[in-house]
Amino acid sequence: MLTLGALLAGTGLWLDHTSWWDGHSFLVNLVSSLTSLCFGVPTALLVLSHLGNAQADARRSRRAADFASAEIEEFHASLTSTFNTGNVADLYSEARTLTSRLHQLSQLRDTDGSATAEFLNDFSALLKVRAPLAYRSPTTWLDLSADRLQRRRIEKWHVRVDTQWRVLSNEVRPMVVDCGLPWLPRSPAAAGEQAIRRLLTPRHNPWTVEHTTFGNQDVVDAMRHFLLDLRVLCTAAQDLAARYPPSSTPTTP
Repeated sequence: MLTLGALLAGTGLWLDHTSWWDGHSFLVNLVSSLTSLCFGVPTALLVLSHLGNAQADARRSRRAADFASAEIEEFHASLTSTFNTGNVADLYSEARTLTSRLHQLSQLRDTDGSATAEFLNDFSALLKVRAPLAYRSPTTWLDLSADRLQRRRIEKWHVRVDTQWRVLSNEVRPMVVDCGLPWLPRSPAAAGEQAIRRLLTPRHNPWTVEHTTFGNQDVVDAMRHFLLDLRVLCTAAQDLAARYPPSSTPTTP
């Protein structure tokens, strides 16, 4: 149509130069209208197409952001699901406090085991463990590494956290990046991926009975690694929530 419009416009100008249009007013109006149509329709289609694409991109970005917000909120819920904390920030604070206490504990000569028992009691209080009446929380590292009740609870929690992290990495991240939306910077994303891979591996699982073969220090080191991995994941969760705030205040199941 643009070619036809250009041809009509050029012909019209040449005929106007030769005064051929004199006495052909109807034909002048007809040709001029057709010329306007040839230029106007493509222009209108181009503008409407651009507006339509912009609106479609905006809707796609909005859907991606909403999806990210919902899945990040679920990641928060998964992290706190087995702990007696209100939110991820509280969980991070508790993990940091326990890490500091664990460091202090390693500097002590806890000959009677009272400091270890106090630490383990506080850690057990942080967990949501539906225990039978006969259950006694561990008071030694040997008890902890053999505590199957806590171990099963933590393993279920780990499956949920790992699954939700995979949703964020494999589904949410490609969608938001494709829409030009922000995601975790490379370094925090790599730290989170490393933490999720190390979480509850043999050297990072204080509930694994095999640790007692090598002594209490291995269980202590495993607890330190567990708390560190937990803090890294909490940091990643908070960074993601800062980019995609939840639509409502999350509740801890």
